Amino acid sequence: MIYKILRNIHLLVGLFGLPALLTYAISSAQMAHRISIPQNVSEEDVALQPGLAPRSAALQLMAQRGYSGDLNDIFGTPAVATFTITRVGSRYQVSYDSATGQAHVKKTDIGVLGELNRLHHLHGRHHQNRVMNAWSAMLLAVSLILLTIGATGIYMWFKLHRERWIGAILLSANLIVSVGLLTVLRS
Repeated sequence: MIYKILRNIHLLVGLFGLPALLTYAISSAQMAHRISIPQNVSEEDVALQPGLAPRSAALQLMAQRGYSGDLNDIFGTPAVATFTITRVGSRYQVSYDSATGQAHVKKTDIGVLGELNRLHHLHGRHHQNRVMNAWSAMLLAVSLILLTIGATGIYMWFKLHRERWIGAILLSANLIVSVGLLTVLRS
């Protein structure tokens, strides 16, 4: 009875975590094989209210143009401020002249493969964008899923007496490869 329940849990949580794991697999292959990510760059000038602080200029630009994402890399002098609005797949580099209210926006889109790469590097729940925070929560769930799959898998393997030797070989091979890779990466 317990075996059947754990088998169903093992299967269901594995299916739930599969999309996120595939995202990591594709982006890992892209990074490992250095597959280039094509970028589409466009530039535009936008009129904003003069005399704004960088954060206020960014908020007005977000409201006016519909940009969304995290506001970072804020630098500037009293005359000119620069900042970046970043979200998965797009980056807006802005130069804002507070005297005239003119903002020059350089938008970089990195496509689907670039989005998967950015999702691979996304961490924490401190983002201003709710979707990015939702992805971070999904990653927490997938981390717990992986622990659950491991624990239920080892329990089920232990209960199937006929298949213990296959599981022992696979676990040993996995341990040897993992420790070997960690050793090579650290040297």
